[in-house]
Amino acid sequence: MYDYGTFKGTTKNYGIWLDMNEPSVFSGPEGTLPKNSLHHTDKGMAVYHRDVHNIYGLLHSRATFYGLLSRNKFANQEVERPFILTRSAYLGTQKYAAKWTGDNQSIEDELNMSIS
Repeated sequence: MYDYGTFKGTTKNYGIWLDMNEPSVFSGPEGTLPKNSLHHTDKGMAVYHRDVHNIYGLLHSRATFYGLLSRNKFANQEVERPFILTRSAYLGTQKYAAKWTGDNQSIEDELNMSIS
């Protein structure tokens, strides 16, 4: 979907912002699936939603990263690390994207909240 013919008006320097790239349920109390919801894998395992919620953001970032690299490779352009900004992240996401920490103000309370 990031091919130059499909994603018109972009260049190899065009950045991508992955906003709202986590599973959401707007009518739920937490804005997402209940943390004790189960996901069943093709291996017959079940995992709690709380354990995999942000993996979606990691996989979205990774797919975007490789999609942009492939686009430039097939367009015979120099392949450079693309700029991707993501809202949802999981361990390892920094390999593919920068993490957007939200609309924080530069005040001590909000800066402290941005550090896990």
